[in-house]
Amino acid sequence: MPTIMQEKYSGIVIKGDGRGKTIGYPTANIDISKLELDIEPGVYATQVNLLNSSQVYQAILFFGPKKTFDQVENTLEVHILNFDQDIYEQELEFTIGKFIRGPVKFNSVEELVEQIEKDIHSI
Repeated sequence: MPTIMQEKYSGIVIKGDGRGKTIGYPTANIDISKLELDIEPGVYATQVNLLNSSQVYQAILFFGPKKTFDQVENTLEVHILNFDQDIYEQELEFTIGKFIRGPVKFNSVEELVEQIEKDIHSI
């Protein structure tokens, strides 16, 4: 059984490819150029809050290469559940929790969406 981590980080939300929004799961892409992440690539249960708010949100976090889209560089993106605000250029604090799964190259966007739904239900 995977261990539950409680690593806390913060980073600035930057523009991504916009792909998450088009598939129904918008993400906050985090600038990782100044982050020292000590995690394996994959999907994690996560809690986030904006530094200008005391509100804490449940989320799923993906760190690693977007294999389905043939990207090899690591990215970090967070899908915040029940959240719909423009937070570009804001600092987001996130606590990385339970490891859900490693990165996977899906055969289609539809397969990816199905897996995201399963990932959300697993937290």
